[in-house]
Amino acid sequence: MQVAQVIELLDSPKAAHAWLANLGVTDTTAASHSLLALNEAGMTIDLVSVTLTQLEQILPTLAQPEQVLHALAQFISVSRNPISLGALWERDTEALITLLTIFSASQHLSQLLIDEPECYDLLRITDGQRVDRGIILDEILNEVLSVSGDVAVERQLQRILHREWLRITYGDLVRKQNPDTVLEQTSYLYEGLLAAAFQVAVRSTAATNNSTLTDQFAVIAIGDLAANQMCYGDTVKIMVVYDEPKVSTANSHNSAFANLLNKVLAKTLALLTSATGKPLFTVDVSFPLSNNDSSPATNLNAAVRYLDFSGRTWQRCALIGARPCVGNAALGAEFLRRIDKWIYRRYLSRADMTGLRSQKRRLYRADLTASVALDLQATPGATADIVAIVQFIQLLNGAAFTNIRVAGTINAIAALHHNKLLTAEEHNALRDSYLTLKHIQHRLQVITDSSATALPQNSKRLQHLASSLGYTDDEQNDRLTNDVRHAVTLSRKILNRLLDESFVDQEADTPSEMDIVLDPHPSDQRLNEVLGKHNFRNVQLTHQYLTDLATERISFLSTRRCRHFLALIAPQLLAAIAQTPNPDATLANLCAVSESLGGKGVLWELFQLNPPTLQLYVQLCSTSPYLTGILTSYPGMIDELMDSLILDQLPNKESLQNILRELTKSASLGGSLLIDVLRTFKHAQHLRVGVRDILGKDSLSAAHQSLSDIMDVCLEEVARENYEQLVAKYGIPTIESGPHTGQTAAFLMLAIGKLGGREPNFHSDAEILFLYDANGTTVARDRHHRNKPTSNHHFFNELAKRILKAVTRSGPHGRLFEMNSQLRATTPTGSLAVENSEFIKFLGSDKAKISHFLRLCNSRVVYQSSDLTNSSESLIAQIHQTIISMPRENNWQQEIYKLRIESEQGAAEHNLKRYLGGTMDVETIVQMLQLKHASQHPEILQVGTLAAMKQLAAQGCLSSEDAEALSQSYIFLREIEAGLRLMDTSARHDLPKDPLALTTLASLLGYESPQALVTICRRFRQDNRRRFNTILKTV
Repeated sequence: MQVAQVIELLDSPKAAHAWLANLGVTDTTAASHSLLALNEAGMTIDLVSVTLTQLEQILPTLAQPEQVLHALAQFISVSRNPISLGALWERDTEALITLLTIFSASQHLSQLLIDEPECYDLLRITDGQRVDRGIILDEILNEVLSVSGDVAVERQLQRILHREWLRITYGDLVRKQNPDTVLEQTSYLYEGLLAAAFQVAVRSTAATNNSTLTDQFAVIAIGDLAANQMCYGDTVKIMVVYDEPKVSTANSHNSAFANLLNKVLAKTLALLTSATGKPLFTVDVSFPLSNNDSSPATNLNAAVRYLDFSGRTWQRCALIGARPCVGNAALGAEFLRRIDKWIYRRYLSRADMTGLRSQKRRLYRADLTASVALDLQATPGATADIVAIVQFIQLLNGAAFTNIRVAGTINAIAALHHNKLLTAEEHNALRDSYLTLKHIQHRLQVITDSSATALPQNSKRLQHLASSLGYTDDEQNDRLTNDVRHAVTLSRKILNRLLDESFVDQEADTPSEMDIVLDPHPSDQRLNEVLGKHNFRNVQLTHQYLTDLATERISFLSTRRCRHFLALIAPQLLAAIAQTPNPDATLANLCAVSESLGGKGVLWELFQLNPPTLQLYVQLCSTSPYLTGILTSYPGMIDELMDSLILDQLPNKESLQNILRELTKSASLGGSLLIDVLRTFKHAQHLRVGVRDILGKDSLSAAHQSLSDIMDVCLEEVARENYEQLVAKYGIPTIESGPHTGQTAAFLMLAIGKLGGREPNFHSDAEILFLYDANGTTVARDRHHRNKPTSNHHFFNELAKRILKAVTRSGPHGRLFEMNSQLRATTPTGSLAVENSEFIKFLGSDKAKISHFLRLCNSRVVYQSSDLTNSSESLIAQIHQTIISMPRENNWQQEIYKLRIESEQGAAEHNLKRYLGGTMDVETIVQMLQLKHASQHPEILQVGTLAAMKQLAAQGCLSSEDAEALSQSYIFLREIEAGLRLMDTSARHDLPKDPLALTTLASLLGYESPQALVTICRRFRQDNRRRFNTILKTV
């Protein structure tokens, strides 16, 4: 182009627009401004003429010519010597083509060159040639260490990234380097930057913390970095292991050295972040090497142990080809050597086989989840698929063919072909598909300056990509799309065939629930598909719970085995949970209970062998917060749970005494320690009774009797311990007069109420009257003991106070039992413990109320310190005699009726005990009839409402029809009460108002619907009140 023509273009906008349009420029206005800027950048007119002449030849061949002209004008204006630049283009016509090719490829690359125009000379000198790994790493490290200060280091790292990135891109765009070379050079660059940043972070952290960081750590590269096949936007995946210097602790991953390494890692990531807050590249340190998610650095021994006990199949695949990249290379190699046998297992266990089958099914399912957009990485048959299945084939055959244990997909494909595990056709097709897709992905990320992996949906952007890749005709978009689709289709067909041939899966119809347990990262769609049908509302949280259930927290137990057995029972487990009123809450409870028990793998194996135990366990976690609370409060109570599942009987009093004797015989247990043992014992036995109650294996009376025995033996132990302590202090209480003079005075605990009737529930109070044989004084046990003598009255009242204090002492898990400290054998202001004769005398006096006799209908001795005087039999006989001979005034029945009606005051309508028609109606009927007919039929003085009712009917004191109806009603209401106690509701005797709680109660009791339960309950209570009114009016 002549100078005169150049001047015309610059002076005449019309001529400029026409010239630009002829070169394929669409926005001629903007391009003409760029021409003027180019002329004003500092070159002479003849050099401008040379430049425009070359532009006439180059611009029509480039995409986005407007962008190219604008970038060129800016580049010339910021260059140090525009005249020298123009002279270069005049003598070397390839120089301008190179520059414009980069400008055309990406605005990001253009801006990098404009920001650092000196890089242009470097590009021409290096010519995009491959550089060895060692040279790149050394140069980067030296340059970074040549500056000081975090800001300077960050800038230097960013400068190096831009410079080297331009070099690699130049080789890709201009020199047409092989795709594997481009990936390799990108990997070297990222590794060098990571190593340099880590080195600076080590020095900085050591100085800041005034400590010395030894080199006993290694950064292990995994994934694309380890394989040297990084694209521009790929994530750098690493993990950090260390060997504790000098002393290693049990919690080595939480040691001071680990904390320092974590600080180093945080500092490294900070240095690899630009001033704008955008990371130079993404670094992922989330690969699990321990159960401690908060610490990326892991002790080497702990990491090896974790992988051996808890590692998944996908982790074995991911670690194929891992290599040390930073730190102590020997230490990293040692770690990889130790896990080598774990990765390539020659003999596969059942858990291994389950994991491999699940991995294979996941790889197959990729076809079903394919998206519409062509993703160069995630589409079935794309790079991720090729990598995963090639690693899977390596994993399956690596034990037999050691030379296929290589890093990098391309190397692995070649090794598999060499060992005849791939045919030549398969080798060539997979290799070509992988390199083609990686090349397109790399170019896409360069152009867009992003981590994009899907082909652009926008036709203009797709055209830009196609042009950059060399597609030049009018159908370039379709050709590019078809080439990608052909590559993924061909590779997927080969990969499917490889899966079919390499591992015969005999479980073709495996339930999807199994794979959900074994899949660490299922898609949201997959979670909704599998877990949604089981009525879970939060499927992500549900999967996290399943992951927790599949993980053993005890270091010497195998998580792989635990996960295997959980996967086997997952379909049945989730189906059972789906039937509960609130599946999400049930699973949360089940997770908490299983965590506290420990040894989850044993539990899942039991459920596989004995499916009914699984159903029970789910029901327990769904409907019984009281029992699950016991299990979570007492970690390791799996033996008690197993006993309750396996033993086919309730514990009787003798067996309970033997168990408690074993618990207390090994050491001297006193004070709070004894109560802690008794509390644990009580809860363990409540667990046994409660589980059998849920199963419906025992009658209500049998369950109540067992609960009564549990209370008895606990109270006996508390009384015995405190009695011995007082004897050691004061001596043995003795009788001072009468036929038993000089004998030991017995201390008696008389139970009344629900405990007296042997029909308590899980939370019934221990209603106790404290009595003793006779007055007297204490004497020394023998002549070797020196005691402070005291009266029997003082001794036994002190004993009663101590028992009350011990039983009602609050601890972390509550009180042993609730006891009313105001309850007295005689008057409310009387002594806590009274002499038997005084008690009997009181019952025969005018001070005794009808309420005293009513409560004594259910009375029995639960503890006697000495049986020399037959005190308990004598006391019960005397109590019965006072009932028989009690004064019966004309209105005594009306007084009982009045007492019952008064008890209803303040009770809610839903109260099953005190409100009309509740259990107190039945108990009042029975006790009133006992008082009425005891003189004629003393045998009706039976403890327990049901036992007494049976005797009343046998003696004709109650019609058989009334006895049958009242017994059924009483059992029904007490069963509801037992269900409420298992649910641990705050209102112990009220039907729940909350619909969910009512549904849970109905489920626990085996009713089809809560409405059915409420209807039956209403009918029984109405019938109870009708019979109550009829019987008391008749009397």
